[in-house]
Amino acid sequence: MKAIKNYLIIFAFSFFLCILAKYIFAFYSFRDIDFYQKSYAIFVGYKFDFAISAIIALLATFFDFNRKSLLFISLFLLLSLFSFLIGDIMYFADSSRHISYEIKDLFREFNGLIGTAVQTYWVLFLFSGVLLLVLAVILYKLLSFSLSKITLNWTYIPIKLCLIAISIFFIRGQFQHIPLNPSHAYNIGDSKLAMLSLNGAYNTIFQLVKNKGDIKTSTMYPTENESETLAQLYPTHIEQSEFPILDKPNIVLFFLESWAANYFKDYGGTYDIAPNLHHILTQSIRPKGMLAGGHRTVEGVFTTLTSFQNPLGNSIINTTLQDFNYVSLVDLLKERGYSSAFFQGSNRGTAAGNVAQKLGFSESYGREDIIERIYEENNWGVHDPDLYNFVIKKLENTKKPFIIGINGVTTHDDILPENYKMVHFTDDDEENRILNTYHFSDQATYDFIQNMLKIYPNTVFVIMADHVARLKDPNNFSQYLIPFAIYSPKLKARYIDQFISQRDVAPTLTDLVIGNYHQYTPTFTGKSLLQDNDYIADYYSNGVLGVVKGNLSVEIVNDKLTCYDVANYHPENIICPSQAGEYANQVKVLTNLQQSLLFTGKTRDFKNYRQ
Repeated sequence: MKAIKNYLIIFAFSFFLCILAKYIFAFYSFRDIDFYQKSYAIFVGYKFDFAISAIIALLATFFDFNRKSLLFISLFLLLSLFSFLIGDIMYFADSSRHISYEIKDLFREFNGLIGTAVQTYWVLFLFSGVLLLVLAVILYKLLSFSLSKITLNWTYIPIKLCLIAISIFFIRGQFQHIPLNPSHAYNIGDSKLAMLSLNGAYNTIFQLVKNKGDIKTSTMYPTENESETLAQLYPTHIEQSEFPILDKPNIVLFFLESWAANYFKDYGGTYDIAPNLHHILTQSIRPKGMLAGGHRTVEGVFTTLTSFQNPLGNSIINTTLQDFNYVSLVDLLKERGYSSAFFQGSNRGTAAGNVAQKLGFSESYGREDIIERIYEENNWGVHDPDLYNFVIKKLENTKKPFIIGINGVTTHDDILPENYKMVHFTDDDEENRILNTYHFSDQATYDFIQNMLKIYPNTVFVIMADHVARLKDPNNFSQYLIPFAIYSPKLKARYIDQFISQRDVAPTLTDLVIGNYHQYTPTFTGKSLLQDNDYIADYYSNGVLGVVKGNLSVEIVNDKLTCYDVANYHPENIICPSQAGEYANQVKVLTNLQQSLLFTGKTRDFKNYRQ
C-alpha cells in the first residue's frame, strides 16, 4: 500500500501546483473577470489537472525502489510542472494561446525565450522565481516526510499495473465516452473561461502525442493582381438595397447531418425523398445551391458562424487555431441579448459541440441529456424526432430571443427505427435505406418547424446540411453541394439563381437581424443574399481547389484548370471558357488571404481588404 500512498501524495501536490498556477494565470491575464468566475473556470477544468497530475505521479513512482531517487525525481517533476505552467502564462500573454507544438522549438530558441521572459515579463518572472524557491523548500520537506521506499517483492508488479490503470483512468478523463481532449474546455461556454479552465501542460502533451505536432499552412497559390482582384470581389461602393430587418427573431440553425443535395429532387436527384423540404424551399429565401465549407460537422459549423474558410482539408479543432479569437455570428447576437444553445443527437463532447461552444453557444446538449425517447438509438445517437422533442422541451426555460444550432444523427447512418415502414425508392437495398433516412428526417424536421412556429411564431429557420456524406457520386462538386434555405412566414420568398458558400450564411443573417453587415461585420468573407451579388462558392478536396461562379465550376490542380457545366447540378466536363482563368485567380487570391490570416490569428483583419 506504500506505493499507492506515494502515488496519491505526488498526485495531490501536482494538483495543488496546477490550481496555484491557474490562479496566478487568472489574476495575471484575466483581470476583467471577477473572482467567482475565475474560481469556477479553474475548478471546472479539474479533469485536465487530474490528467497531468496522474502523469507526474506515475512517472515519479517508477523510481520508488530507492527513497532518494523517488524524492528528487518527484521534486524535479513537480517544480518542472510549475515552471512550465508559469512559462505558459507568459506565452499566453504574448500569443493569446497555450503552448502546444511550439514546445519542439524550446531548445532551439531557448535563449530568446529566456530573454523575452526576463525583459517583457520580468515582474512575473521574478515573482515566480521567488515562489519556485519557496515551493522547492516546502515540497522537499513535505516529500521527505511523507514518501516511503518500496520493497521489491511479488506485489510490486501487480501494484504498478494498478497504478498504470488508475493513471489511464485520469488521463482519459474519468467516466466519459470520449477521451479527454483540450477542446472539451469550451464546454464551459465562454472562450476566455475555457482558456483558464484548460491546463497548459496537458494541452502541450496532447498536441505532441495525439496530434504529433500541429497542422501547417498550405503552400500559397501563385496569383496575379491581388489588390485589383480583391477590389473586384469586394467593391468599395455598394448600392444599398432595401431588405427586411426583423425584430429580434429567434433563430434556428439546422446543421442537417450529411444531407447531400444530389439525393434530393430539387437539386437534380431522381427520387422525391423530401417532399417537405420541397414545400419549404418554395416559400424561402434560397439560392440555386450551396457549397459546404468542409467534410466534417465541425468544419461546417466553423465556416457558417465565422464566414471564413477552414484550414484547407482540415479543421481548427485540436490545433492551435482553435485558440484564436474569431468574430462569430452567435457572439454578435449574444451581445444583443440573445441566449444560445447547441443540440446534438450524438455525444455532447464531440468536436462539433466543442467548436460550437468556442464560437459562442453557451449551452451544449447531447444524447446523454435526452432521457425521454420514442425510438431506439442508431449507431451514432438518438433519432431526430427525439432530439427535436428534447429541443422544444428545453426551450421552455430558455430566455428569448434565442439562437440555437441543431445537428441530428438519423442521416449519419442507415439504421431506422424498427417500427418505421420503409418506402421503396430503388431496388438498391443500401441506397434505399439511405434514402429512407432522409425521408424520415425530412418529416421529423418539418414537424419540428411547424411545432416551433405554433409556440414561437417570430422564428427564422436556417435549413442546411453540415456537409456531404454517403454520396456515391465521386465528383468534387457533388461532394460539397448541400441544400440551403432561410424560411420564416414573415419573409417573402426569393430565389437567387447562383451557387453560394456556407461563408454567406452569417452575413445574410446579420443583415436580417442586426443590420447592414458591411457596417457591423466587415470581417466576414462571405456575402449577403439580401443585398450582394456575384457570389463566389469555393471548396477544397485532396489538393483540388474549386470555385463555382454562375453555372461554371473551375477546378485547379498545380495551375491546371478543369471546367464543368453545373447548370443541372450534375457536372459535365467542358472546354474552359475565357473567364475560367479569371475565376481561378479570384479563388486563389481569396484562399491565400484567408489561409494567411487564419494561421496567424488575424482573421479580424480581413476588413482591411474588403473596404
